Amino acid sequence: MSAVICDRLQPCFCNAGSITCHAMHIMKHAFFRSLLLFSALLLSACADSIVSECDVAVPEAMPARFSAIETQVFATGCALSGCHGGDNPQAGLDLTPGKAYASLVGVSSVNYPAQQLVMPGGSGESVLIGVLRGSLAPSMPPAGALDAAVIDSIAAWIDGGAPND
Repeated sequence: MSAVICDRLQPCFCNAGSITCHAMHIMKHAFFRSLLLFSALLLSACADSIVSECDVAVPEAMPARFSAIETQVFATGCALSGCHGGDNPQAGLDLTPGKAYASLVGVSSVNYPAQQLVMPGGSGESVLIGVLRGSLAPSMPPAGALDAAVIDSIAAWIDGGAPND
């Protein structure tokens, strides 16, 4: 078996002639390009439909008021069965509408008992901000961080005294 140089200037160790060898190279490359294109299209099509139970979709601009935080963040992405809602909310933290404020403000954290989940006037000392920014574990929401502007709005509400507004 001798090496034949086909039109693509690649050594070919097949017994076929140069034209057959070249056709085989073209088919091989076309197959791998098609496979790569199909994989890329499949992954991009699936990326939009991959969701977590705890995904949170909120607008980028949100007022620093508890009512907005409760309806736009907690109720839509946190207060779900298996997360912070239902009969057995994670870490005993019930973020369903009407219960979220009492579960958060001035309440000690299960994971960090010496700290409050929301310390009115102190977002830097509040466990909620730590888990949302990823500086405390577990990071929340589990599907990925909220938009920084949303976290900043929550921090501003806490720094403003965390009123039940």
